[in-house]
Amino acid sequence: MKTNKIKTAILLPALLLATACSDFLEPEDSRYVESERVADVLELTPDAIVQGIYSRAIQYAFYMAQHDDFGQKSLDLSVDFSAEDIAYYNPVRWFASIYRFEEHLANTPRPGRQWQYNYANIRDLNTILIALEGIDEVTLSESQRHLKGEALALRAFHYFQLINLFQTGGEWNHIKDLPGVPVYTTPAIEGGSRGKVSDVYDIILADYDAAVPLLAGYDGGKGRISQTSAQLLAARANLYAGRYDKALTYSSAVVETTSLMPHSEYTGGFNNISNAEWLWGVDVTAENTNFYASFFSNMDSQGPGYGGGLGRYKCIDRRLYDNIRPDDVRKAVFADATGAVGADGKTVPYLQLKFTGTSGASFLEDLVYLRSAEAYYIKAEAQVRTQGAAGIAAAQATLDIISNARATTGTHSYTWDDSSNGLLDQISIHKRFELWGEGQSAFEFNRLEKTIDRTYPGTNHPVGNITPGGDRALPWHDALRTLQIPVKELEGNPNITTADQNP
Repeated sequence: MKTNKIKTAILLPALLLATACSDFLEPEDSRYVESERVADVLELTPDAIVQGIYSRAIQYAFYMAQHDDFGQKSLDLSVDFSAEDIAYYNPVRWFASIYRFEEHLANTPRPGRQWQYNYANIRDLNTILIALEGIDEVTLSESQRHLKGEALALRAFHYFQLINLFQTGGEWNHIKDLPGVPVYTTPAIEGGSRGKVSDVYDIILADYDAAVPLLAGYDGGKGRISQTSAQLLAARANLYAGRYDKALTYSSAVVETTSLMPHSEYTGGFNNISNAEWLWGVDVTAENTNFYASFFSNMDSQGPGYGGGLGRYKCIDRRLYDNIRPDDVRKAVFADATGAVGADGKTVPYLQLKFTGTSGASFLEDLVYLRSAEAYYIKAEAQVRTQGAAGIAAAQATLDIISNARATTGTHSYTWDDSSNGLLDQISIHKRFELWGEGQSAFEFNRLEKTIDRTYPGTNHPVGNITPGGDRALPWHDALRTLQIPVKELEGNPNITTADQNP
């Protein structure tokens, strides 16, 4: 075995330090282990470092002790509240300022929280990868091969989030040369420059391409990244980068190897990791629940948390709801215009019933990060964009599969458009109500350069839902739709100045 002999100190995640062999942790400052010894630690406890990443994803108060800071799902909710698909019925306290677009500036909490969360994970993932880099590829053990694939896929995932939070998405030729975010693949003493969007996607796509074969045969459970999960995440990233051929290849692989859930599970509260479609998520237990500082506390309209008992209800946008056919089971997870009764006794129109639970104030409902259903919409879009006239028919067939699976009668009643632009619009709308509340809404609006409009006639968004400048439509590239680089980064990184700041 060859080990990396770089004589620098690498900070290891807290979970590793709590569980690793004490022989390696006896220096005066046990937070650090020389990188030449990291490979040995990896061999003894290969799961410990990456488990620290997964633990951070459900950690309360990583950035600040507030009930909107609970890891990955709080980031996901922030993305959904920054578009139009969720209507916040009574926007008070948690996520309300994000919904009103009050937290995009450098000195507000959201940019700092999301910058620090993603870069902390990237730092720790680089620790794993720099240690494994010194081992000949052919001599990697099976566990090391899988660990490397997992680390690469997770690093790509966090860079994808950063570039879509701190720069707009859009047609590739419109965004590829815009300022990106710093890219680190080794431990860094000095902060990097922003570079370009294309620089960030170069590492994202390369990491996924390397991760997928390394993860062959790996089954760490749904709480870990699998080969199928990496393929779906790769399909998503390639779609955003305009690599539609690769997006088609990866999404097709997921469609071919996964299944769709029965209707009973779709209307069952979206709260159980055993669901056939869930590829990656969290099995929430009495040991890892965050109680009121959690996704279900903020979302469940029937529970005792903020989204139910305290009346801070989350609803589906009325226009989006109207696009769902009555015989589509996805319509059943939202109330209609007459409303449904929430936990505090109010009747609320278009109330969300998708995420509900039965554990009360324990909030033991499981969390979903990734579902196979997404692959069908990526595949259909990539077929339209790569296969000409034949691609339209192929995409319609792909949409038929998932739409029939969602039809209460077994055969859907949608009529697909025969033009490429019309069908792409339909794919976008169906993808939005399929993935409602799962953390992609604002990213998708940016990628497709769509206006965010909560002000249409008959809207169910409350008055005052946008504070800066008042309620208005937000066109693509509006400054409110992209986070600014946080103040601490500007103060501590000489390679990013105020001249590099987002508007």
